[in-house]
Amino acid sequence: MGHISIVYGMIKLNDIKSFNKTIQEMKPDENYPWIRAEMFNTKSIEHPYYYESPITTFGTTYKNLSGGNDWSEFILKFEYLLGKIDFDYARIRFETEFLGDFEFFWGRKTGRKPEFYKKDDLIERDKWFFGYGFRHMYGGLISENTPDIPFDFKYPLEFDVDAKNSFNKKVVELNEIEIDTKKYFKNHTEILKNDNTNLILTYLKLNNVIEYGWEAEKGFFLKRLKEIKKVNTPYNTV
Repeated sequence: MGHISIVYGMIKLNDIKSFNKTIQEMKPDENYPWIRAEMFNTKSIEHPYYYESPITTFGTTYKNLSGGNDWSEFILKFEYLLGKIDFDYARIRFETEFLGDFEFFWGRKTGRKPEFYKKDDLIERDKWFFGYGFRHMYGGLISENTPDIPFDFKYPLEFDVDAKNSFNKKVVELNEIEIDTKKYFKNHTEILKNDNTNLILTYLKLNNVIEYGWEAEKGFFLKRLKEIKKVNTPYNTV
């Protein structure tokens, strides 16, 4: 038994080609909380069935997705997708059974002054402005109430200090794994000291440094695709 969480949203696209290419090239995501190509409605962007700019919608359900580490992993994956496409703005709504409902907003930077989405209550990042709460298409909050934030979630994303230090101590050993070879760990805590380590593994997988997962009877595995370097922040390219 568990509880259901619902995630859905939309992305207003500036360029259909970059979006289609990104979706077509998405590898099947087997690591919870997954983001997969099947989640996205690609039919809504077919010409001439939109006005000026198309949107894509997406959504799915999860078991026991509530916030903290799992939600940080979802946001990291979603922002990795946003970083590969030309979009105007994006919204996500995250509904949980017991912990409340939450909204998130991204408004892309244009590189022109003044920036359209620059507002005091939005967090500025390299490529976009991020905000909590339900916002209209211009980035302003619709409700004057302070937006709710999922339990134990912080933005911008950060690696847990203990998990980062513990992982970085294992880097030399992990680089002894042969390239493109799975190594199975009888005791998964050798790598996963705690749940906070999953964000590091997600970051490395998104950057095509490793693959990882669980297999029945064999347990936790890690496959090295290239040199593993010490990690510092989820926003560095590898």
